[in-house]
Amino acid sequence: MQPLRSLLLATLLAAPALAGAAGPEWISDDWPKALAEARARQVPVFVDTWAPW
Repeated sequence: MQPLRSLLLATLLAAPALAGAAGPEWISDDWPKALAEARARQVPVFVDTWAPW
């Protein structure tokens, strides 16, 4: 039970700092722009794919 309490406490303490952080910027259907933006900001690119089947 102690690890769960520690995790909950850490989450509660980090929440205010995370609330002020900017969220991700989503770029749809523009790979060159997404790649250039990620390189400029030095962040990874998240590629979301799906299929209707």
